[in-house]
Amino acid sequence: MCDLVHLERRGIPAVGVATAPFADEAIEQARRLGMPACRMAYIPHPVQLLRNDELAGRADAVFPAVLAALTQPAGQRAGRG
Repeated sequence: MCDLVHLERRGIPAVGVATAPFADEAIEQARRLGMPACRMAYIPHPVQLLRNDELAGRADAVFPAVLAALTQPAGQRAGRG
């Protein structure tokens, strides 16, 4: 999350990706870092036991939300997946 905030402060659009159950924690961490409106996208949980093809599928599925978040002003959150 720190890297995302640092990039945004430098004017480089960035999107954090988290699993849906950790959305509140990601938003709170961004708030504590002074960027409550950071761009976020969410994927289904869990991810740690996925095969490579399953993880690639999650990445493909969230890509439209990441792209949308990068092309919108900060503060407009991407949907939860």
